[in-house]
Amino acid sequence: MIRQLLICAALVFNISLYAQVAEHKPAQYNVNGTLWQQQSGEYKALCYQAFNLARLRLQEILMTNKDSIPLAVITDVDETVLDNSPSAARDILNGKTFNPADWKVWVDMAKANAMPGAVEFFNYAAQHGVQCFYITNRKEDEKTATMQNLQQQGFPQVDAMHVMTKQGSVSDKEPRRQEVAKKYNVVLLVGDNLNDFDDLFFEKPTAERNANVDKSQAFFGSKYIVLPNATYGDWENALWQGQKLSGEEKDKVKWASLIGY
Repeated sequence: MIRQLLICAALVFNISLYAQVAEHKPAQYNVNGTLWQQQSGEYKALCYQAFNLARLRLQEILMTNKDSIPLAVITDVDETVLDNSPSAARDILNGKTFNPADWKVWVDMAKANAMPGAVEFFNYAAQHGVQCFYITNRKEDEKTATMQNLQQQGFPQVDAMHVMTKQGSVSDKEPRRQEVAKKYNVVLLVGDNLNDFDDLFFEKPTAERNANVDKSQAFFGSKYIVLPNATYGDWENALWQGQKLSGEEKDKVKWASLIGY
């Protein structure tokens, strides 16, 4: 009860501070995250670290695997193997928040660069007989451009079978992962979002997501390889519990969610 009262008091205090700030521009809420992704050596280092670890794990698996079922690696696309920070930067510079129409324009350009270390890792996997599946929540009408982008960046096994897009309005990736698992031994999953790894994290509130991370800690670095992403993700949706909010409303929720002392 005391903890709940403290949290409520903190929320009221944060909202009060929010009201005192002269001007809020929701389109700029991820300026630091986008700059970090584009400019910092630390971001690049974390990407290399993730794919170096993925390669070490795959080497171990290849040396010890005695299973006759063919091996597979499943990866997300956006902010895992392709860098979409120019799209985020353009939104900020134009004073916009995310818009599906603008996103479609960016996807159709097929200009996203590969994440540092990504092409090398997936080609290593493919050269050793491992199937590489790209499970993305990009829409079906974005599949051709996505495949073109992946191919131009040098990713292997980019075809209609290995690139699995969102079907209809279903964002949960678990059914597609299960389809792959029917024929292959999925030994690694790579992503920037917890929903890239397990249905355990899909559309769960913040506290439950974090509790499930603790329960799954043994998988991180062994079967789950996480890429950094400070600009967006399901962690944001968890803050407002999946509600459809405006940019201004989301901004208020973020301020109210800060934990100070």
